[in-house]
Amino acid sequence: GTPELKTFYPGDVLCTAREIITLWVSRMVMMGQYCVGDIPFSNVYIHAMIQDGQGRKMSKSLGNGIDPLVAIDSHGADAMRFTLASMTTDTQDIRMPVESMTLPDGRQVNTSPKFDIGRNFCNKLWNASRFAMMNLDGIDPAKFDKALLMLEDRWILSRLAATIAEVTDSLEAFKFSEPMTALYRFFWNDFCDWYLEWAKSRMQDQQQKPIAQNILAFVLDQTLRMLHPFVPFITEGIFQKLNEIAPARTLLDLAESSAETAISIGAWPARIDTLADAHAEKEIELLQNVIRTIREIRNNRNIPPKQALTVSAKAPAENVEVLNRNAELIMQLATVDQFEAGESTAKPSNAAVGLAETTEVYVHDAIDVEAERRKLNKQKLQLEKNKAGVEAKLANENFVNKAKPEVVAQAREKLTELTEQLDAIERHLSELTD
Repeated sequence: GTPELKTFYPGDVLCTAREIITLWVSRMVMMGQYCVGDIPFSNVYIHAMIQDGQGRKMSKSLGNGIDPLVAIDSHGADAMRFTLASMTTDTQDIRMPVESMTLPDGRQVNTSPKFDIGRNFCNKLWNASRFAMMNLDGIDPAKFDKALLMLEDRWILSRLAATIAEVTDSLEAFKFSEPMTALYRFFWNDFCDWYLEWAKSRMQDQQQKPIAQNILAFVLDQTLRMLHPFVPFITEGIFQKLNEIAPARTLLDLAESSAETAISIGAWPARIDTLADAHAEKEIELLQNVIRTIREIRNNRNIPPKQALTVSAKAPAENVEVLNRNAELIMQLATVDQFEAGESTAKPSNAAVGLAETTEVYVHDAIDVEAERRKLNKQKLQLEKNKAGVEAKLANENFVNKAKPEVVAQAREKLTELTEQLDAIERHLSELTD
C-alpha cells in the first residue's frame, strides 16, 4: 500500500509520503544527469517500516529504536544485514522485538534477539566453509570425471540448480526474504547437514576424492556468490581463502565458474538448469526419510548416538532397489552397521518400528514392549483422525463434483496411503508380546 502519512515539505507544502519520495528521486536523477550525464539509478525500492515488538514505530521519544552501530558491535554487520533482509516482506510493517542491554562501559542500549538468527547463520557459514576447504588439499579440476558422479553428487547439483534459479528470479522481482529462505535451506540443510557428511568418507577413496572435492569447491563457490549481496564481508573473506586453496572451481564438461580475484567483482552464478535431476532428488528424499526415522527411534529410546544399529526395512519393490543400492549412505548417517530392505521383510519380534511414508523401518533389539504399544496407539489415533478427515471430504458431493479432478485424485491417494499405514500399525500392535 502507499503510505499516506501527511508531513510538511520545505516551503510549507503539505505532501504525502509518496510525493516526497517522488520529489527526492526526481532531484537525484536531475543531479546525476547534470554532474555525470547519466541517471544514478534505474530502480527505487521502498521497504516496509520497522516497528518494535508491540507494533509501535521506532522513535527517540519512545526510546524503542535500535542503533545499527550497536547491532554491528554486538552481532556483526553481516548478521544485521542477513536478519533485516530475511525480514523484508511485501507487508507494510516489520516487527522486531526490542530488548535492553548493558554495554561494558555501563551504557543502556537497545538490541533485538532477531539478530541472533543472522549471527548463527554467519557462524555456520564460516565453520562449514572452513571444514569444506580443509578437505580441498590437492584438488585438481582435471581429475573430475562426470561419469563417476554418485547419487548424492547429482542430488546436490540439482538442488544447487534449483536454488540459483529461485534466488535469481526472486531478486529480479525485488523480493529479499524469499532468496534468504532458499539460501538458508540449501546451505544449512542440503549442503551442511547432508552432502558434507556424505562426502567425508569419500575423501579416503582415491578414485572418489577428486569428484567430491570438485563438487565441494564448485557448490561452495556458487553459494558464496549468491550470499554476497546479503553478507558481503564474510563471503569476501571466505572467497579469498577459497581462491588460495582452489583457484579453479569448475566441473569439467559439466558446469563452469568464472575466476575473479574478489567476489565483489565476481559474476553472478549462471543458471545450470541442465543439472536438474528430479529422479535423484526423489531417491535422496527416500533415503533421508529412512535416516530420519532411524534417528527418531534412536532418540526416543535413548540409544547412544555412537552405538551401531542393525536395521531392516519392508518397502515397495521400487523403493527396495533404491534402498539396497544406497545402503552405504543410510549406514553412514544413521550409524548403522547392517542394513537390508525387502518387499516381504519380516519384522523381528524385538524390533522398534518406524514409518517412512510407505517404508517400514525395523531397528533390531531396540524394543520396550509397553512403550512401543503406547507409541503405536498414539500413531493409530492420529492416523484415524487424518483418515476420517479425508473420508469426510470425499463423502462431500460438492467437493467431489466441483473440485479439480487432480485434487480429488490426490485425496483418494491419501486415503489409500492412510489406510495402508493404519493396517501396518494394527499388525505391529498384534505382534507385540510382553
